[in-house]
Amino acid sequence: METRPFGKTGESFPILSFGAQRVVDSEGCNEDQALEILNTALDRGIRYFDTAWAYSKGQSEQRVGMVAKHRRAEMWIATKTTDTTRDGARRQLEESLGRLQTDHVNEWRMHSVDSFDRLDQMTGKGGTLEAMLQAREEGLVRNISLSGHTNPQIQIEALRRFPFDTVLVAASVLDHFIYSFAEEFLPVAARLEVGVIGMKVFGYKKLAHVADRALRYALGLPLTTVIAGCSTMAELEADLAVAENFTPMTGPERLDFFREMLPLVQPENQPWKANEWGNPTGWKAREQPSGLGVWA
Repeated sequence: METRPFGKTGESFPILSFGAQRVVDSEGCNEDQALEILNTALDRGIRYFDTAWAYSKGQSEQRVGMVAKHRRAEMWIATKTTDTTRDGARRQLEESLGRLQTDHVNEWRMHSVDSFDRLDQMTGKGGTLEAMLQAREEGLVRNISLSGHTNPQIQIEALRRFPFDTVLVAASVLDHFIYSFAEEFLPVAARLEVGVIGMKVFGYKKLAHVADRALRYALGLPLTTVIAGCSTMAELEADLAVAENFTPMTGPERLDFFREMLPLVQPENQPWKANEWGNPTGWKAREQPSGLGVWA
């Protein structure tokens, strides 16, 4: 696979990375299947693994940790905290390290910073950022990150406040049409040499019928890598087939794809653009969103 530099971290990664949110029982993926998928991803050259404290009450981290116990040196592990306070975030980090069976994570990420209020809480006095800085000083965390789904201006403001090493952003083709991270955020990140990871590529399976082109579109954006979640070997193989044979879309191909996708730009297909998505209450609901509400 093609590799690209990861901001100022000094690392480079293959263009396809692994989103571990789906290798859990609730997605029909049992432990044996999860371990096979994770190990195959590593065997095929994937190095970057994204998970979170909140995913399936820790089961995602636990399964990544079962592989990391034996193959930690091959893995770049990123996990996330949902807590907006210094002490709460620290407790979550300690739980994450235990589940992941490691003494450090390569990236620790503020999870879903999708409102300016949440950004204020996490970066303010006594907030998450204080825990991150302390953990980095202690060697528990190597890089500090945040994620955003809703409004790219929030992540741009975050970079004004603190030199985050990396940012995880929505990179679905549907996101191109409303509050576009591709149009608004990626040029800023490039100027500041921030490592960027793309997510939400398949739009919670709303783009399953065009999965190969949806992934190809995202891989063609000026970011380092794209995390693709999967719960079956067939899904992993399909993702790898696109990434291992990647060629960027031509201008006409991209325009035709936009025209085809435009009718799908509806709230039910992009719940992460809704106001409720930025509400930090109910993280279990966040994993399987149902309420769409008003678009942010």
